[in-house]
Amino acid sequence: RAEADPIKLFEQSSHAEGLDLEGARKAAQDAVKRALQFARDSPAPPAELAQKLAFPDPPGTDYNARDAAADAAAVTERTVDREARETCEAHVASLQQQAADGEIQIADAVNLAILEEMLRDPTVVCHAEDLQAGSAYNIPKLTQQTFGVLRASDEIISEGHFMGKAMGEAINGYRPIVELMHVNFGVYAMAEMSSAANTYSTTGGQYQMPLTIIGSGGAAPDLRAAAEHSQPVHAYIMAIPGLKIGTAASPGAAYGMAKSMIRDNG
Repeated sequence: RAEADPIKLFEQSSHAEGLDLEGARKAAQDAVKRALQFARDSPAPPAELAQKLAFPDPPGTDYNARDAAADAAAVTERTVDREARETCEAHVASLQQQAADGEIQIADAVNLAILEEMLRDPTVVCHAEDLQAGSAYNIPKLTQQTFGVLRASDEIISEGHFMGKAMGEAINGYRPIVELMHVNFGVYAMAEMSSAANTYSTTGGQYQMPLTIIGSGGAAPDLRAAAEHSQPVHAYIMAIPGLKIGTAASPGAAYGMAKSMIRDNG
């Protein structure tokens, strides 16, 4: 294991020739010592701070009143192909009509919420496996065709990998959506979900985590999902502090919950 230490390998390589390695090592050690001393000298945080750092948005936040950035429409106009946007807007109008007629299904309602938010706010991005094909239930349908590969990423089958990508986006000002197809695939990203949940509190409120995770869960008579595709994940994650967990039983609830999650700051 010691032979695989990347620092030692670098120090022994030709790349390290002429560098003041001892000076760099001492500077790093001094920085660590200063950080430890700062921690020892700092007063204990007040007990009520833990409650304040549970979530960035207070209870009762009206997400309908949360506006996108002032230049959001201009950014969308500049960065999204006009023909692709018009195709997306026509699809959105069709889904809105289905909703008005009481004919829209839950997955289509979530797709409607995602497309509306991506059109409204250029910081909203999406990750999913088979995303270009609409994933399993058309939840991310038309995202990549409309917004391109930078805002709608068709991911490899590695949930921890693209959950981690979404976390990086979230702490840098974006609003990522991770569509898991089936929520029990989330067990392969359990460490990332746990880290995302406590980012706001463990950084003392310095970093928000506006990350939305969406997927279907549970058995359905016509789904034939078998063991690997039908387990609800709620029981796994209920004990992770900092997560907001919800489930919808109607298209209207799914639509409203999806919009609220995307606009939520963590």
